[in-house]
Amino acid sequence: MEIQIATIVSGSETPAGDGMSGALRCVLTLPDGTKRSAIIKRGPAGQIMAEAFSAILLSKWGLPVPPPFLIEEGTTLAFASADVGYPNLKQSLALDCLPHGPAREAATRIAATLACGLPTTPLAAACDEAIDNRDRNLGNILWDGSAEIWIDHALSLGQGAHMTDVNKLCAMAVAVGYDERLQRSAVAQGLLLERDAPNSTEVALTSSSIPATGVASIVIARLNSLGNRLVARFPRPVDLLTGHDRA
Repeated sequence: MEIQIATIVSGSETPAGDGMSGALRCVLTLPDGTKRSAIIKRGPAGQIMAEAFSAILLSKWGLPVPPPFLIEEGTTLAFASADVGYPNLKQSLALDCLPHGPAREAATRIAATLACGLPTTPLAAACDEAIDNRDRNLGNILWDGSAEIWIDHALSLGQGAHMTDVNKLCAMAVAVGYDERLQRSAVAQGLLLERDAPNSTEVALTSSSIPATGVASIVIARLNSLGNRLVARFPRPVDLLTGHDRA
């Protein structure tokens, strides 16, 4: 996947809604003159870098993500991704329309169970661990009833260092009883991630003004310990006689 430089059609921006921080729907003009509906996000340069780098890298690793675009706005860059038209899992179950209480908790559990059972969730969990994505949630998993798309990676690659160190897909799996299944599958998927992909992603961004130098080495370091990192996201078996975790 390559990242294209696009321009916004003037007057096409409208609120994207559903808690997407600063996100707007818009129409882009691509380099070949064609038009494309997209979601644009503006923010700090580090977060734009994280979105762009992650979009290319995760695509190389086989995770379904929308085609990415960069928009030059004077001396700054914005990031956009193609609007695939899928609702996210919060929208699919109308979670935000439910009052706080048992009904909302039950619907959230159903959504989390659905998220854990998607075909590419083990790969997504491994990818999130590799890029240090601490912000995976039901609002950035798009699903049309048969296929899923993974979005919103602005708080990865060190941009979420202020957040709790958590792999939210693994945490969801523990909460809904999918932990053993997801742990095995995510570790297996992690072993298959192409180790040269971070470097080739960094090279792919050299022609842009994205400051991605050195990012590949961060991801590669996490890849070298990815299996152990994933295993550590799940509770260890408890020895019923001693009450201590087994080593």
